[in-house]
Amino acid sequence: MKQRFIGMLIWLANGVLSMLAKLTGRGRSTTTEDLWYTFTNMQILRMNVKNLGYQMARDMLPSLARIETTGEPRVRALVSKPTTQADVESPWFVYWCNELHVAPIYHRKLWEFAFSLQSLFDAGLLREGAKGIGFGCGEEPLASYFAAKEMDVMVTDLAPEKVAGLGWAESGQHAKTIERAFHKHITSREAFDRHVRHAFVDMNNIPEFDEKFDFCWSICALEHLGSISKGLAFIENSLRCLKPGGIAVHTTEYNCLPDGGTIDHWPTVLFQRRHVETLALQLERSGHRMLGPDFDIGSGPIDRYIDMPPYFIDERWLSQSSWGASNQSAHLKLSFDGFPCTCYGLVIRKAGA
Repeated sequence: MKQRFIGMLIWLANGVLSMLAKLTGRGRSTTTEDLWYTFTNMQILRMNVKNLGYQMARDMLPSLARIETTGEPRVRALVSKPTTQADVESPWFVYWCNELHVAPIYHRKLWEFAFSLQSLFDAGLLREGAKGIGFGCGEEPLASYFAAKEMDVMVTDLAPEKVAGLGWAESGQHAKTIERAFHKHITSREAFDRHVRHAFVDMNNIPEFDEKFDFCWSICALEHLGSISKGLAFIENSLRCLKPGGIAVHTTEYNCLPDGGTIDHWPTVLFQRRHVETLALQLERSGHRMLGPDFDIGSGPIDRYIDMPPYFIDERWLSQSSWGASNQSAHLKLSFDGFPCTCYGLVIRKAGA
């Protein structure tokens, strides 16, 4: 096996060198110096692309500040859909950013929060006394916002011993205690303590709860369950926590390519249109209903900008009132192992309404 692996590396290296030799047009074999020159300049090219993309997003920020939110929130009847520039430039997106006390920017993570809140508002569930449960909550601000609205929620995450070494705790994406879900700029300590509970839950093995909830949510968590099939199973299983007619809002990583290859059986998997369509049919057979789905990934300049790694993934910047040093995070689309990706929001109504 080791010899086979080394052989594959040599074969790959020879292939790369052969391609570079053809590209040089010098009629000679490519040297190590040629290879180094090519790859160092590729790094510069990547930096240039990233800087131009982020500068474009910064230059467009003033247009977000001019968006009128008078009359918001209002029912928008959002359906299951991917992140788009048009959404970010909509009154509902800016309104929910303001509600979370964070400056609206071109960032798909903010879109996930705004999409979830707008979907719950559309369903009439952003109201005092509504009960919800969140999965894989990390340090996201939604629980604090629900508490500020006198809603009762349970935030859950994987037990700390199962998270070790995965990087979630280090990047602010794991709620090992209830304190991680408290955002003082959104709600008071008293309201938070009164309305928010915490539990450790394995999303691959959701327990039975004594109570049923009006809604459930997860923000870019289900793609980390080990495979596409496990992510889809979680979505269906999450409905067991809900009352008849309850609403599930989940967001996940989405491969913008409608067909062809994707990533499966990996720490992060990428769902495609075919998986969403299959899920919609499966839910329909069980009496549930997925709103939509829509697959338009947008055609604006920010929609067409695909960011490249490294990314700024620490969610703590969401507690800031201004964009500040996190301006490197300006993207709605990004490359994940060479696949163009964005976020996809799912809205599902449980049977029995």
